[in-house]
Amino acid sequence: MRADWKAELSQRFTAFVDAYERGSLEALSALFWHDDDIVVVGTHSNLHFIGWAQVERSFRLQFDSLRDIRVTPRSEPLWHGGAPPSTMACLTVPAMDLTLVSGGSPATFEGIRLTCAFERRGTEWRMVQMHWSLPRTEVLVDHTSR
Repeated sequence: MRADWKAELSQRFTAFVDAYERGSLEALSALFWHDDDIVVVGTHSNLHFIGWAQVERSFRLQFDSLRDIRVTPRSEPLWHGGAPPSTMACLTVPAMDLTLVSGGSPATFEGIRLTCAFERRGTEWRMVQMHWSLPRTEVLVDHTSR
């Protein structure tokens, strides 16, 4: 069991940001366990996805609709749990910004709150839960009509 779990999980989160900005489903796929009960939740009631198939579809819809995605953390990530022998860890990013182009129009969302739960299986950490909380109420990508 590695004692440098924070560094390892920080690298996993950096890989998530990179994959999200590049719009790489393949890279994101390697960061999540593909279970039927993983959960990704957004601010709006229509942004609640359970299971890898729904999570993957959500990312695909986002990548089909959004361009020039940039994630900028504005606060240091906070880590909870994760030290051996734990198999669970949680990352909280109290404030980050998201800039993107949606429908040809640039948009910036400041102060997004993010939490990610990671689970270690054997020696590998992957995400099992994620929650984005936007400080605004508009829906960026309509997941209900597709």
